[in-house]
Amino acid sequence: MRVKIINNPSSGRTIVQKSLEIIVGRLVLENIFKTVDKFDTRGKFDAMNEVMKIKEGEFDLIVVVGGDGTLNEVINGMMKADLRLPFAVIPAGTVNDFANYLSIPNDIDGICDMFRNGRLIDIDVCKVNENYFINVAAAGLLTDVAIKASVASKTVFGKFAYYAEGIKEIPKQLFKSIKLEFKYNCKSFVEDVMLFAVLNSSSAGGFKKFAPQAGLNDGKFDVCIFKKIDIFDAATLFLKIIRGDHINNENVIYFQTDNLYVKCLDDSNMNIDIDGENGGPLPAKFEIISSGLKIFIPDYLKFNNKL
Repeated sequence: MRVKIINNPSSGRTIVQKSLEIIVGRLVLENIFKTVDKFDTRGKFDAMNEVMKIKEGEFDLIVVVGGDGTLNEVINGMMKADLRLPFAVIPAGTVNDFANYLSIPNDIDGICDMFRNGRLIDIDVCKVNENYFINVAAAGLLTDVAIKASVASKTVFGKFAYYAEGIKEIPKQLFKSIKLEFKYNCKSFVEDVMLFAVLNSSSAGGFKKFAPQAGLNDGKFDVCIFKKIDIFDAATLFLKIIRGDHINNENVIYFQTDNLYVKCLDDSNMNIDIDGENGGPLPAKFEIISSGLKIFIPDYLKFNNKL
């Protein structure tokens, strides 16, 4: 395989990045990687811009070394450049929601074995306004935590950087709600919400069962809307999210669709968070590109329409 590596050297705790030379060396010696071109990002949009320079037929596989934000930039680069190269993920971020959902290994032996014995599958790609994502887009309570946590703190403290930022934001945001209008499949409703999320996988914010019915290749995304609630109901709901039982709660609206339009009906300035990156303000039009890309996954993962 001719491989293009997009590496974020400051992503997460940089443990995997330090082992990258060993991983690549093994795979080259085993003749699995024929040629390798590695690009190290230095700032925002570097990953996306580098991917958009790739010419059709130049490489066989893009390997993303980083977290959900780095992966999101690569996905946007491919979709905007109409580059349908297969890609693989080496999880090296702080949370790695998407990679964790797919049980992608993060150790040297596991990563090498994935490239020796893995396979390609089709996955859906979601679009919100002019941006793309394959994991989650969300707006509301605490969704800006990832943006506010600094790169330095995430590198040193990992997930605890998010927790610390979240603890600071909870008192400011808990009793806030925003009146939103939702439209999909010729249906329309208005709700006071604390948070809504549009997911392609089941994992978001470190919660593995945030959208328990989600599938990467089912032609739909899952929408999870949390209504305005008091602090006592919030504590109960938090525990339900951990178990994946929240979708049956009276304070949660959950459905699947391939289209969605969300509009703010008050003067709130609500931005969309797309895989930890600022996706701009509402209104938002969500669409899905069924089987839009191919991803390289470990062979032990069973393929079905709920992957």
